[in-house]
Amino acid sequence: MASSPQSVGTRQVTGGNLVISAVGMVSPVGANATQTFTSVRANLSRKHECPQVFECRAEDPDSEPADPLVASAISHLATSARDQQHPTRWLALLAAHAFSDLWQEAGFPAESTQDIGLYCSLPKDRPSFGPSDQPEFCRHFHDLVGRDAFPIEQYEFGGSGTALDLCETARAHLREGKIKHAIVGGADSYLFPQWLRPLDENYRIKSARNLDGFSPGEAAAFFLLEEESQARQRGLVPWATLAGAMKTKCAASIAGHDAGEALATAIKPLLRDQASPPLVLCDLNGERNRFKEWGYALSRLGTRLPPPVALEHPAMVLGDVGAATGSVLIALAVRFLHTKHRERDHALVWCASENGDRNALLLRRHTPPSGSSFDLSGGNPCP
Repeated sequence: MASSPQSVGTRQVTGGNLVISAVGMVSPVGANATQTFTSVRANLSRKHECPQVFECRAEDPDSEPADPLVASAISHLATSARDQQHPTRWLALLAAHAFSDLWQEAGFPAESTQDIGLYCSLPKDRPSFGPSDQPEFCRHFHDLVGRDAFPIEQYEFGGSGTALDLCETARAHLREGKIKHAIVGGADSYLFPQWLRPLDENYRIKSARNLDGFSPGEAAAFFLLEEESQARQRGLVPWATLAGAMKTKCAASIAGHDAGEALATAIKPLLRDQASPPLVLCDLNGERNRFKEWGYALSRLGTRLPPPVALEHPAMVLGDVGAATGSVLIALAVRFLHTKHRERDHALVWCASENGDRNALLLRRHTPPSGSSFDLSGGNPCP
């Protein structure tokens, strides 16, 4: 019998008065963050059969036809890069659209690149894609956004929680004075046959022969992290304050989880001083092991996370968006706090990456000045 997995590598960071003052996104259900949020809030999914992308294996390939992939695919952009099997170019296009959406809200001068750091999460362990593709990604990304490289750029190839890791890196650079503004996010798409095939072979994709799998998706999202004073100088009311973050790591197990120990360990310290239960956004994607782990973690948390629990798992609408997950969750969380879950004053975001990382981040809703109207249609200017 395998030994019980242990939680290792715990660390905590604090956000101080760093705020999220702008977000940008592109997804199958929205050309920008506002459209995506509206669709996710209303549970408006665009999952459909995509036989031109991939066909899942039948239970008995000799007597049964293959099943068309059911996925959440972007259709409102020019999809030639994806259709022509160019993952790097397609991810750069997604990232560029999300970045441009954020830039419009952020209120930076048109040609400004000074004092800005860019931190981007990209998928790891995909066939024929990895760190060697970073130069091509960067070249296409900067061509599409029409900007030269920023003073600091960091790209990490990882899982659903990598953007939360990059948030800590950005926080450190802001504190050290290396930059004044950090644009943090990620881009990913599962919709390439060479990336879907091993998932299907390992019973990961939801299909007729595997009802416990996930629906593949694609998206990109970025959020702007900076001192509140910097946002105010440009006339912005921040969406939320970064209150803290935790990371743990669990060892692999035959069951695929550690009975929720590592996830609960990452979450508990963030809820220690909270008087009321938070809104929870997470990367539950339909796979049974993830739901089991969350169930065990919920039991371990006990009164730290009292009912009623407000839980949002956007993969229900967007599908699993891989390395873009962390930034998508944060971009959605700050808007949920000002609309559907206005009764909650903070949001907990957690991700359970396949490499064993368990990331959790706490956001506190920023209260706009008295008498102001918080504009959800795009930017959020001060009155």
